[in-house]
Amino acid sequence: MIKNILKNELIQLLPATLRNILTIDYFDEDFVQQVKQNPENRIEGITTNGITSIPNIELFPSPHHLTPGKDKLPFADNSFTLIIGENILSHCLSLPEAISELHRVLVDHGTFISAEPNIQYHQHLLNLLQGNWDEKLGEEKVKLHFFTPYSLAKLLNDSYFQVRILSPLEVDKEDSFPLSPDGYVHINRYHIGPLTNGEHRLFLVKKFLVVASKTNEKG
Repeated sequence: MIKNILKNELIQLLPATLRNILTIDYFDEDFVQQVKQNPENRIEGITTNGITSIPNIELFPSPHHLTPGKDKLPFADNSFTLIIGENILSHCLSLPEAISELHRVLVDHGTFISAEPNIQYHQHLLNLLQGNWDEKLGEEKVKLHFFTPYSLAKLLNDSYFQVRILSPLEVDKEDSFPLSPDGYVHINRYHIGPLTNGEHRLFLVKKFLVVASKTNEKG
């Protein structure tokens, strides 16, 4: 999910973050190899409960297995310039504990990057309306927390992070959830709206990327 963004822009935007890196359920070989091109860079990996397939695990010196939001991160304060992963917050046990630990091990102005599912995605909404709720949101592992891009941005901004990028990663075509001229989406017996164009676009976003920096003040 994160791979295409990293290849295109993110590494160029944040070159100083590629120094001391913690990955959480993110083991992309291209990313790890790019980091390791500089022998001064350090990379650590964490896997979490419920993740059964761990590609490229051999590229990490000593991967840790733990539950964010329950277990303390086994690192000193201010250890990392970058924390990157997928579903970091939607999979953690306790949000306050997880965010506090992420903040603790990041250096000042260090960067947090995660790809998270959008709870407002139209298929999740329809599943809920039809009584077919999927706690995994179509992925491998049950989600413990659910966000829209804006609710997650507010959470981080209120937790001594400053959100810098909030960007869709996976977006459906408009005809998969068509907006009628009356401002409603009509699907079978359901009539969802009225929606602005911006509100409608949010229903098309399946997954989004959040990039935030550690601060000492609430955003």
